Amino acid sequence: MSPRRLLVVLACAAGTSALSVPAALAGQDAAASGVVLSRSAHGVRLVDRDHRVGDVRVASTRGLRRGDVVTVRGGRARVSGHVRRLSFLARVARSSDRGAVLTLGDGSTLKVGGRQRPRGRHARAAGVTIDFQGLAPGQALLVTLATDGDGTVVLTIKLLPGATQVAAGEQLHASGVVTDDEGEGSFAIAADDGGGLRFDDPQGLFEAAGAGWCDVVEVAYHPDGRRLIADALRVTGQSDEGECADEDAFGEVDGTVTALAGDGSSLTVAPGGGGAAATIPVEDPLLLDGIAVGDEVAVTLDEDGRAIDVEPLDWVDDPGDGDDE
Repeated sequence: MSPRRLLVVLACAAGTSALSVPAALAGQDAAASGVVLSRSAHGVRLVDRDHRVGDVRVASTRGLRRGDVVTVRGGRARVSGHVRRLSFLARVARSSDRGAVLTLGDGSTLKVGGRQRPRGRHARAAGVTIDFQGLAPGQALLVTLATDGDGTVVLTIKLLPGATQVAAGEQLHASGVVTDDEGEGSFAIAADDGGGLRFDDPQGLFEAAGAGWCDVVEVAYHPDGRRLIADALRVTGQSDEGECADEDAFGEVDGTVTALAGDGSSLTVAPGGGGAAATIPVEDPLLLDGIAVGDEVAVTLDEDGRAIDVEPLDWVDDPGDGDDE
């Protein structure tokens, strides 16, 4: 028999293919089903239908091999089939041009490349082809092992979105720019990796941190089904790129209008946080259309202290009887 070969290919993809296995891993006292990834003297490492890895204790692992579809009940493993293709989730712990160390869902590690010493990023040594270009610590991966009839093992690594849950109960982290701050009990960010994430915020973390649109935030969260639940939030800055860019804006004053110039050239605002009222020149009198004394407003200032935008803060939802305005 010819020696088995291992082919490692790095691909970029956002999706995962379904894995045909029985029910997901269960607790030690209940039945657990999955596909064998590896075995030890006291148990097997199984991959469930969600591609997550977990350990299950069995009385005997004799005869079990990678790819066996098993159901473990009462410490006994029953084989019901075998697959040639096995996919599981992992996260990059560290990598180099010689290989990588991946962390699996159960906390164990998997070395890819190991003692092989290929030279360069696409070198071949002892029948092993490795391409680790672009791998970075923390990246989520879908690792697929496929064995053909000749015993050749092909290992394919696909890059996944950073929000991918690798382990049950895993806490994830993301940073990005706030793109939606108006949802009740939720908010959204444009993440640094280019994706968009929406978080449920049952603890009111967003409001407590004083976060708002265009703020740069760091979020710790955990998945709950298809929902992402915010566990912690910290504001780290404010974006001035894309829709957040305003080359003319140099400050903002929020407060109550106490006076308006008759020609629309200025308005006087008493700051909401206290302090003396300030008279602010207005770049364009049309900015004061619809603004009246007593209104709560947000006034955006340019570098010369002139108002370049005046926005009411207390819109009335009910227009009144028969009044379209």
